[in-house]
Amino acid sequence: MVKMKSLSFTALIIALLFSLAACGGGNNETSQPSDSGSTSQPTASAATESPSASASAPAEETYDLGGREIRLASWGEGPKADTPEGQKILERVAEVEKKYNVKITYVNQDWGTYAEKFTTSVMAGEPFADVVYLPANLPLTMIKGGYLTALDDFMNVKEETKLSDQIIEAGSYGTGKTYGFLTAPPLFDNTGLLYNKRMLADAGLPTPEEYIKKGEWNWDTFVEVLKKLTISKSGNGEIDQWGLTGAPHSVGYPLIYSNGGVLYDEATQKAAVDSPEAIEALEFENKLYNEYKVFKRDEGNDWEDPARYFVEGKVGFYPVQLFEVPPRFLDKMADGYGFVPWPMGPKATDYVMGQPQMHVNVIPRGVKDPKMVYKIWEDLQFFDTIEEDNRVIAESWFSDEDSVNEALNTYKIMKFARYSGLGVDELMRPLLKDIVDGKVTPAAGVAQALPVIQASIDKALQGN
Repeated sequence: MVKMKSLSFTALIIALLFSLAACGGGNNETSQPSDSGSTSQPTASAATESPSASASAPAEETYDLGGREIRLASWGEGPKADTPEGQKILERVAEVEKKYNVKITYVNQDWGTYAEKFTTSVMAGEPFADVVYLPANLPLTMIKGGYLTALDDFMNVKEETKLSDQIIEAGSYGTGKTYGFLTAPPLFDNTGLLYNKRMLADAGLPTPEEYIKKGEWNWDTFVEVLKKLTISKSGNGEIDQWGLTGAPHSVGYPLIYSNGGVLYDEATQKAAVDSPEAIEALEFENKLYNEYKVFKRDEGNDWEDPARYFVEGKVGFYPVQLFEVPPRFLDKMADGYGFVPWPMGPKATDYVMGQPQMHVNVIPRGVKDPKMVYKIWEDLQFFDTIEEDNRVIAESWFSDEDSVNEALNTYKIMKFARYSGLGVDELMRPLLKDIVDGKVTPAAGVAQALPVIQASIDKALQGN
């Protein structure tokens, strides 16, 4: 049994947003990024040790930015001292403020006005923040529109930052320059399946982890498990317990990834929903709904209803985004739950978790001394404790070691397939609903929707 560590949801989000992906902004005096990075000169801290001690432990450089305000923008509140996590972050803030002679301010920007605030302030030459945590649907269009400063414009990213190769590549969006940055992809964005432990035990079924260890966690096994969970508990012949629930897109998308497909191919900048892998996945989803009849449909709200069914113990599996666990399931269920990746499709060679969404930190065009701003952001982070922090978070969400490890393993099976901001999701959702409602076959529906989806992609990539 994993030792549980008490973390409130607010504390978790604060820790993730600001410890793993802190962001912010500030007043600017120039409209273009500085070529040299910073005009401020480093000064050595006063040495108090003996010469031999100083030689073994060099004094940390400090900088004097004249008390400048460094603004970090997100759509949430900044850290507070009422939790251990918040206190830890605030202690780091105080250290960084002293090192650079700055005042760090967290800016809570309303999600609904985020894009407008960002673009209008940059166009006016006065970005509203120095570092901005940008929603996943905005970076591509912001890059195309010239609103962002690439880190490569003022530093050698590989040699002068602590960013991993994965983040450097992911933050480039195929441009060859890094615009977005994080300490690491946040755990709360990762996805998989929650399962009801009590229901599996009552049915005499192994846990999904046992199937994984035997190499049998695949679509065929999944169907057999779902069938055994879809029963009439009352005995009157009317089904009142189902194997699976979820919105059509929350099932269809991960099935495509689990079969080795993607919705959008970043390398070719083309929609890929017509690939054999994707079509087979959509056909499988259609069978889950209409042939195998193991699916509990929503009652008009495809966000609230499926989660409620899982909490009430009416369904065995729920397609989860990990940020949902604390507010929707933790301490809300009579039954225990576990976490597992989606089963492997017939065209896949390993488990895959598609990562279509990644919010990133960016430096708006026009921020003064962008190199110093980046270094301030980097010094605020906890790069050396990323794995430890993620484990603490996962242990607060799940009560068994297998589920904790599977949550952390999502990083190892992650495949970037980002389409947020390209209109793909908005056009795919009604298509998937029509497929599961029997209004169109997967092949015919995709053939009809594909030109429209590609046109939306092309328009977004052109900066429109």
